[in-house]
Parts: sequence; C-alpha cells; structure tokens
Amino acid sequence: MKRDRFEYLCSEAEAGRDAFVRHPDSNEEGIVSSCIMRSNHMVVETVQGQTRCWDFSECEDLQHPKSGPMV
Repeated sequence: MKRDRFEYLCSEAEAGRDAFVRHPDSNEEGIVSSCIMRSNHMVVETVQGQTRCWDFSECEDLQHPKSGPMV
C-alpha cells in the first residue's frame, strides 16, 4: 500500500468510518481501528476478533462496494 492511501485510511478510521485492509502474508482481513503514524502501523481488528498491528507497507487495501438504497 502507498503512503497516501495509508494516511487516507487512517483519517477514515479516526472519523469513525470503516476502512478495511488485508495482510497478504497471513491472509487475515480486518477493520482499521487506529493508526500509529510515527511507526507507520495500523491497528486492525480481524474478522476473528483479534487485534493486530501491521506495517502499512505490508497491507493491501480492501475496497468494499457501498450498497445503494433498498428498493
């Protein structure tokens, strides 16, 4: 992931919006709960309910489609 995307996802998480990432080495996915800017890490809550701390350069952005209004 590029630095600007990391900063964007961190700002989304800080604003209370959902930001999802995946760690390709462990194949875990989760939601960004916070960021540690000075060390370039994301604190992530995984689908299994565990907390992980990943370097942003090792993560992939997961873009979930937004659903529209119900018909």
